Amino acid sequence: MFNDNKVQELFTKKQYINLISCAIIWLSGVLFIYKLFDDPELKIFFYSMIFPIALIIIERTEKYYTSFMTKNFLFLTMLIVTAAAILLNRLGYIGYPSIAGFSILWLLIIYYSQNVKMSLIQIAVFLLSPVLYSELISFSGIFALAMLVVLSIFISERFLESKKLDWKFFLIVFLFGVTLVANIFAGFVYIIYLLFLFRNNIRNGAIFILTMLAAYAMLLFLRDKEYITIVASYNNLLQSVPVWIVIFLVIASFYIGWIVADLQEVFFTGGLIYFILFTISFLLKITQSGWKIEVIDLSLMIVAIPFLVLSIKEYKVDRFWGKVLA
Repeated sequence: MFNDNKVQELFTKKQYINLISCAIIWLSGVLFIYKLFDDPELKIFFYSMIFPIALIIIERTEKYYTSFMTKNFLFLTMLIVTAAAILLNRLGYIGYPSIAGFSILWLLIIYYSQNVKMSLIQIAVFLLSPVLYSELISFSGIFALAMLVVLSIFISERFLESKKLDWKFFLIVFLFGVTLVANIFAGFVYIIYLLFLFRNNIRNGAIFILTMLAAYAMLLFLRDKEYITIVASYNNLLQSVPVWIVIFLVIASFYIGWIVADLQEVFFTGGLIYFILFTISFLLKITQSGWKIEVIDLSLMIVAIPFLVLSIKEYKVDRFWGKVLA
């Protein structure tokens, strides 16, 4: 059906996940530049040139850097960057939650990407996104919360066996519940992931979801009674989106979770839903108050970007059968 030895390019019309993910991240960068700078046209032009050129150079020059650049080298680089970020924290330029989020993402990219080329491409796409620079300006911590969701999914992938109801099962359930309390918007990607994970084991899936909701309700009760304090909560992210759209996207998440083929598609569709929420919120604000800089709120885009970055990978597409699972 296809030649296994043939290396397919990352950014062809068949690799639509990579193309759409990069296009959304590029758009977020354009909006960030437009919001931040006066007379942004020239800056947007250069950014739009640099974005694809950087990715093409990394993809086409692989044979020149793989001999000396290893994942251990990237890990050492991450340690140096993290140390520099801690110094910036001392100077008041960045918060610890953001540093933790960046470090976790870098580690996940290094150890879960297929090769050094993919690690470099994912890191480059992230650095070309507005996440790092937005966190330097706003100290929102929303990126760190998004990374908590991503990390909980990778922990589940590493330790959870969907057929066993052991202590690891219930510990991960509690982790998901805690994450859901901290940021309710995690619910969309959790629906997709848990249906993908348990669709062949409905009983354990139902136990997982019901126990997670019980943990969520218990933590909310303890918070309301002021027994615990939860300082990181971004429930207001969805306030500008009509309830019927949120309900529709929840239903769509159930359907998507039932049909996604692998973790790449879980991350891609999760990021896509957050992008749709951003787009709807953005358009509604324009219709209500007209076009002005203040309507550009990239919070939901910052949530989407880690998922989209991690969905970029090498994969084969057969002419007749579509995406070929490894």
